[in-house]
Amino acid sequence: MDSQQLRRIEAPRPADWFFKESVTVIAPHGEANVIISGEPLGPGISVDRYADIQGELLAAEFPGFHQEFFEPTVVFGHHLGYLRQFSWRPPDGVPVTQLQCYAVEESRGYTGTATTPATAFSRHEHVLRWVLVNASIDG
Repeated sequence: MDSQQLRRIEAPRPADWFFKESVTVIAPHGEANVIISGEPLGPGISVDRYADIQGELLAAEFPGFHQEFFEPTVVFGHHLGYLRQFSWRPPDGVPVTQLQCYAVEESRGYTGTATTPATAFSRHEHVLRWVLVNASIDG
């Protein structure tokens, strides 16, 4: 596996707007993907609170949400954060398993979400974890 650095995207921003960036890594044939995104947070929101908020949203919005584990770990290269594994059943009826990790740096929240059909998770788990751990959110 290799690591590829992407060019940063820049755009002008009106004063009352905010930046939310993302990058997507897709497996051959589209069977799995990882989306890493960053967003502004209110002052003083810790990684603990950010991860809790994300968990509350998942439980409220994902039909059949089942959390398999939630643990502190190192993510995005060297940031202390959290990793959650969960499954749920989207409206199309194909169950998925996801890994989601969280980090906070300088009032920005970062989320990495790895997704694959539940039946393919064991085939892709190693690569999905590798992407989440080794992605970088450093400027």
